Amino acid sequence: MRIVCAKKLTVFLIVSLICAASLGGSLVGKDAPEITIREWITENPPDLKKLDGKVYVVEFWATWCRPCVENVSHLIELCNKFRGTGLEIIGLSEDKSAEKVRKFVREKKINYHIAIDNGSVDWFGVTGYPTIMVVNHKGKVVWQGYPWDLDFESAITKAVAAGPPPLLAGVDLGRFAYLRKELWGGGGFVKAYRQIESCVENSGNPDDRQLAKTIVETIDSRIAEKISSAKKLRSKDPLRALAICADIVYRYDGIDAAVPAKAAYLELKNHKSVMSRILAVKETSKSF
Repeated sequence: MRIVCAKKLTVFLIVSLICAASLGGSLVGKDAPEITIREWITENPPDLKKLDGKVYVVEFWATWCRPCVENVSHLIELCNKFRGTGLEIIGLSEDKSAEKVRKFVREKKINYHIAIDNGSVDWFGVTGYPTIMVVNHKGKVVWQGYPWDLDFESAITKAVAAGPPPLLAGVDLGRFAYLRKELWGGGGFVKAYRQIESCVENSGNPDDRQLAKTIVETIDSRIAEKISSAKKLRSKDPLRALAICADIVYRYDGIDAAVPAKAAYLELKNHKSVMSRILAVKETSKSF
């Protein structure tokens, strides 16, 4: 048994060395190059022009790279863990066949963004796979390495913690920065929102009024975008739609913009197809 395990480990290490021969020149501390894609594989991709102000992870991988395939489950777990933080995970495949990647995504049930690369690998100076990078809200590469590196997740955590609240990516909070923690959502969110909202009408400083208006309108519009996204997913993936609505209710319940999400959440929660899928997941977990 030990011999078999040793052989498997040796094969894995050899393939790792072949696929991930080199990280190339490090981009840490530098501006992240532009991402260029040939085709999106997953639905609802992020607007690449709106990545400014967001924390995101970009991975260069391929279906023929065994270490890449082995680490898909880890990226799925990270996507679930950081879903409410506004983090975007983008996997850029170096495969030539979009259909092959599309089939792979379905089989692995990948929940993060996947696209066929169109030259980004060169802009980022990548020479081995998988190579993964963490980009902070200022557009700087703050970490570069392999997805199995022990400090990969901590790099994400640090970048997210230093970034803006999920709904306010790209917005300078200015004098309202002291409310940053509350604006992440939860117990103090409504009070902070109302405090900023009151400045729209009552502040004697025109700059403060404009900033307050920008913050309130941005929060409202991005909640509306999330609700719209959940609505589109209702038929294809009601569980995912339920999760989006539940997150809105948990974080932002108490303001007008979140009211439709609460109604959709209650409706989806009692939907037959959702209940049947939840029960199926529970039954599957019992068998392990």
